[in-house]
Amino acid sequence: MRTRFYNPSKLEVNFAKAIRELTEQVETKLDEGERVIDTKSIHDADNPMVIFKLEDKEGDLHEVVVQVIQRPDSIVK
Repeated sequence: MRTRFYNPSKLEVNFAKAIRELTEQVETKLDEGERVIDTKSIHDADNPMVIFKLEDKEGDLHEVVVQVIQRPDSIVK
């Protein structure tokens, strides 16, 4: 499949959606007492992202951003 439109491409958007859908599985991989408080998806940005709001064992809040960047097809060989 040749990608004709980037920023965002359909593949980037679908991949970001899949990552968000895996939130519960991601939470099981965190240390005991750490948890995902909320997730937010931004699919219409140049590079779609999923923002995870996390709470650590001490109750401190953190934010982790997963940004999806698709390289141009001509680079991948």
